[in-house]
Amino acid sequence: MEDAIRAAHGTIGGYTVLTHVPLPLNRPFGAAEPVEHELIETIEVHAAGVAPPGTGFLDGIQRYAVVGRFGLVPVVRGYVAAAVMGRREQNLSVECERSEEFIAVNIQRLSDQQLLRLEDTGLPLYDTGETEREHPILEVHLAARAVETRREAAELSVAQQYLANRGEGWLVVDGSATPYLDEVDASRVLGVVKSHETQFLAGNDLRTALTLPAAHRTSVFARLAGEQREVHSWYLRLWPWEGHDLLFGLVRLERSPAGNSELEASEISSWMLSERSPLSAPDGRWDRLIYPVRQVESYLRAQIGDWL
Repeated sequence: MEDAIRAAHGTIGGYTVLTHVPLPLNRPFGAAEPVEHELIETIEVHAAGVAPPGTGFLDGIQRYAVVGRFGLVPVVRGYVAAAVMGRREQNLSVECERSEEFIAVNIQRLSDQQLLRLEDTGLPLYDTGETEREHPILEVHLAARAVETRREAAELSVAQQYLANRGEGWLVVDGSATPYLDEVDASRVLGVVKSHETQFLAGNDLRTALTLPAAHRTSVFARLAGEQREVHSWYLRLWPWEGHDLLFGLVRLERSPAGNSELEASEISSWMLSERSPLSAPDGRWDRLIYPVRQVESYLRAQIGDWL
């Protein structure tokens, strides 16, 4: 089979053995408008030093477990944490952090006595919301959404604190820059998107983006971020993908439209390439996970201790 693919000028590698049909994508397609060039181009980037002084790196974690039930109603214990590490004299140190432990439960289905007992634990209670009918699996999913919401709130809180206390440098966040667009210093936030569930480009533009050589970026383009707001974005290939999956080593960077995205895209991409070293291995996402973000995640995991 490999010979047939090569004979037809295809590429080999990147396959995995699967046993189940993947879940459908929530949002497979989005829209994009050109910013830097009318058509997406491939632009070479040269690594140069580390991130500018004052740059911080943000990440968050979440954990949850069903610890019991009242009848069919699951009681979910949740934990979230977020932190920003800043680089000072080449060393990463914690600048600000936040954690929260709580209970997520469908409050409407609890009796007064059950609610009182949960309140007696001293942990905050968050309502997962009402369901049309009793459905234990659905209610666990809703509780997971509540946990995710609390994690996002923790990440936003430490981002606000860091931006308020540090007057310069970027804040590199693991994921989209969209949640930070309303912040006063949104122009200093850089999102590093490792997953590519939503494709904003199409046709030759998409092919250019997804077949980038290592140490190359695409032209900057704009995507909608809800309520007609824009985010400027571009793809960057951190590592060669030949022999791997098409998305190996590929990240998409995001920032607010403020500033000169076209001029700064190559500069930002340059120091992002430098953040590849040291490797984030043995993490399975090492090809798209820059080391400082992995350090934040490792720190947060170490703080959990013997949770539950």
